[in-house]
Amino acid sequence: MSVVAHARKSVRVLGGGAVVVAGVAAALVAAPSAQAVTCAAPPGTATSVTQLDGRTACGAVADAPSGAWSYGDGGVGFADARTGARVLAAGLSGGAGAGEAAGGPLAAVGFGENALALGIVEEPAAALVLAGPQSQAFIGDLRDPVLCEGSAATAVNLTTGRGCVVLGTFRYVAP
Repeated sequence: MSVVAHARKSVRVLGGGAVVVAGVAAALVAAPSAQAVTCAAPPGTATSVTQLDGRTACGAVADAPSGAWSYGDGGVGFADARTGARVLAAGLSGGAGAGEAAGGPLAAVGFGENALALGIVEEPAAALVLAGPQSQAFIGDLRDPVLCEGSAATAVNLTTGRGCVVLGTFRYVAP
């Protein structure tokens, strides 16, 4: 595959991801909840934080050089960062967002009932994982496949260009 063809595919994947991010952002602004919880494990010392409030929960785990932040608002957010990684995770309105990374930035957001955004990056890489209602997005390490299912999901390893976007009937997978 030529560099130009690869760049075009990456732009399409990122464009689809931007649409999902915009939808999640609009929902955040439109419907904040009174039962939101936030967990932070900033760089500096090894930290593990967990909060639980009914169906809302968050967890953040990080070693000393890493940072992990999570947010739960009617859902579950969990972030695990190692080896200098920075991980953000959020679970909103019944969704779950969970991210685990070693040595790179990762964001995982699950929004809506039965949404699961699960990001696992075992080697230094940047990744984005988003899932909407009744959808799943997954990204493994550099050797694992990327899986998107449902009607609104995005999983992209920004370092390798591998990813998928599902938005309604539109489906795109970058090898």
